Amino acid sequence: MQETLSGLGRVNQASFFYRYDLNDYFSIQAGVDAVKYNFPKSVGQSLGVSGIVTYRPADRLHINVFGSYSPDNRYGFNRSVFGATVGYDFTDRFGMEVGAQRYYDPQRGWQTVPIVTPYYKFNKFDLGIDVGGILYEVLRSVMIDKRGGSPVIMPPGR
Repeated sequence: MQETLSGLGRVNQASFFYRYDLNDYFSIQAGVDAVKYNFPKSVGQSLGVSGIVTYRPADRLHINVFGSYSPDNRYGFNRSVFGATVGYDFTDRFGMEVGAQRYYDPQRGWQTVPIVTPYYKFNKFDLGIDVGGILYEVLRSVMIDKRGGSPVIMPPGR
């Protein structure tokens, strides 16, 4: 993929993934991600690796454990992430995947966000949207507003 960011420069991205089904229950997927960016006064690349292990204990149930690592996270192109999800197919076409992921933010350190992804299965692909971050922010803002300010409880004054 190549993307031109108006006024900033050009970003080229490439990924290679390999999937292997170990048996009827387990599959693994491994990949390599590469990003080359060319900005004024900043040219470089970012490399990363990622993987997913999927366990299917039943026809409609699956569990994913995933992670990715990038030693160089300039501009946030490749982030180090790990987490797990549990998915269930309610019908032949509709399902839901829930879980959590942790990612490293250079400004705030390690962050945890929920994953809530309803998905629809078309004939050749699945389409899902992760709304976990939105739900988390809505619940967090309700909790902050309910307490009247910061969610941090300050120690008693001296």
